Amino acid sequence: MRYRERRDSLSSVLCVGLDPDPDRLPEGYARTAQGMGEHLKEVIDATATLAVAYKPNAAFFESMGAPGWNLLSETLNYIRNQAPGSLIVLDAKRGDLGNTASHYAKAVFDELDADAVTLNPYMGRESLEPFLQRKDRAAFVLCLTSNSGARDFQYHGQPPLYLEVARLCRQWHEQSGNLGLVVGATRESGELASVRKQAPGLVFLVPGVGSQGGDLNMVMQTAGKEVLINSSRSILFASHKRDGLKQAAYEEALSLVNAMRNHL
Repeated sequence: MRYRERRDSLSSVLCVGLDPDPDRLPEGYARTAQGMGEHLKEVIDATATLAVAYKPNAAFFESMGAPGWNLLSETLNYIRNQAPGSLIVLDAKRGDLGNTASHYAKAVFDELDADAVTLNPYMGRESLEPFLQRKDRAAFVLCLTSNSGARDFQYHGQPPLYLEVARLCRQWHEQSGNLGLVVGATRESGELASVRKQAPGLVFLVPGVGSQGGDLNMVMQTAGKEVLINSSRSILFASHKRDGLKQAAYEEALSLVNAMRNHL
C-alpha cells in the first residue's frame, strides 16, 4: 500500500490541506487563480519532503468556476511532479446514488486522477459502491468529524451513529480493502479510542490539528500510526507575506512531523 510505503520512508503521517482562499492569501500574491496557484506551488515545494499526502479541498477550487477547475488540475499535476510518491486525497465529501455516484467516481479517479476521496455515507452503501469498486483507489468516509455541529447527528443512538459508521465501514473494508475514516482531532480521546476499537485496520484521516486546536499527541497515542494527520491553515498561512512563506511553511510542517516521529 503506497500510504504505508510513503509513511515509513518519510517517517511522517503529515497530510497538507490545500485550501486556496483569496481572503487569506499572504501579501505578495495576486488575488487571482494564478496568484493562488503560485501560493499553493510554494507550499508544495516547502513540504514535499515531509508530506505523505496532500488534500486539496474541492470547494475552494469550484467556487472560482472554470479557472478554479483548471487550477485544481494544475495543482494535482504539480504535486505529482514535485512530490512523487505522495498521495492526493480530494476532499469533496461526495454522497449520492447510482449513476450520479458513478460519475462522481469517474471525475475524481479518472479525470483528476486523485488517489483517494472523502465521502459522506448518509445515503448508505449504495452511494459508496462506485468508489469501493475502484480497488486501485481509496475513500475516507466521514465518521466522527471535528466540527461542533457533529453532535446534531453523529452522537444519536445507542451505540452512537458514528460507531455504526465505523462498524459498517470495517465490514465493507474487509471486502474492498480501500476504505478509511475521517475522525476529527478535536474529539475526546475516549471517543477516538472507541472508533479505533471498531475499526482496528482502517486508516484515519484526521483533520483539526493546528488552527482548530486538536491534540496531535493524543490522536497518535490513541489511534496509533495508521493515520493521516491533516494540517491546512497553519501551514498554508504560516507567514502573512510571500517573502518567507516557504521557510515558514517548511518550519511549521517540520514541527508537526517531529512531533509525529515520537509515535512512529
